[in-house]
Amino acid sequence: MMKITAVVVFYKQEIERSKTFASLKDTLKSRTESPAELEVILYDNGPDKQDFEAGRYWGANFTYIHDPRNLGIATAYNFAWAQAGENGSEWLLLLDHDTELTDEYFDHILRLGSPIDSVAAIVPQIKSNGVGISPVFSSQLRPLQGERPGTGLQETPVMAINSGALIKLSFLNEIGGFNNGFALDYLDHWLFNEVYKRGQKVWVMDVILEHDLSVMDYSQVSINRYQSILDSEIRFYKEHKPELYRPYKMQLAKRFLKQLLLVRNKQIAGYTFKRLISMEKGHSK
Repeated sequence: MMKITAVVVFYKQEIERSKTFASLKDTLKSRTESPAELEVILYDNGPDKQDFEAGRYWGANFTYIHDPRNLGIATAYNFAWAQAGENGSEWLLLLDHDTELTDEYFDHILRLGSPIDSVAAIVPQIKSNGVGISPVFSSQLRPLQGERPGTGLQETPVMAINSGALIKLSFLNEIGGFNNGFALDYLDHWLFNEVYKRGQKVWVMDVILEHDLSVMDYSQVSINRYQSILDSEIRFYKEHKPELYRPYKMQLAKRFLKQLLLVRNKQIAGYTFKRLISMEKGHSK
């Protein structure tokens, strides 16, 4: 039986109202045995500490951590990576607060046992409002419009969202944990790029989870949030995917025109234009 440490990151979200926590609690409660030796870290980046009684819940050892500094998910993941090493876990399970976990998902984790040595990450298929969003082939700039990876071992590089992904501890030890340069956005792109850059592979489970990805809708994204996403996106392509940097700039110009015409919040188009100009001058962040 695998030993797993899971980390669920919260921000201004009540634990009991979280889709992830509610589905995890119900799934564990419905099983006659835990799917693995499971340690769950509830990492709260919100300003106010929550009153959480870990001993009320069956099926896992829960630990609540309150960190009002709100330094992003990389800090939370690195904390969990250190804890996973201390408790002897083989895998770190990454979770956002709005992913709906299922019995089928845990059944697949249980049946996986010990995947082949080259597998650094095991990921489910993720849908948001019925649309498949993860995993995708990472060599494409617009992966959601192309062919999607199938199940099983992925020889061709893929990228998956963080939530629901199992990451091998030995691989995290090799890369020194998570990159704080991508504190919140594009950390998943960086992580899965590292997997293939270091000769490792990803395994895609034959299971689908639902995840609420609000950043797909400009009407739900504040200008500050958009700035964080775009800055991280530009940095990722410039520093970690230089072969795609030039076509990425062309795609970003097209995005700006669409935003100018279709997005109500014109600050978003304005910031895209500002960053395009800085990229052309060679001053991108």
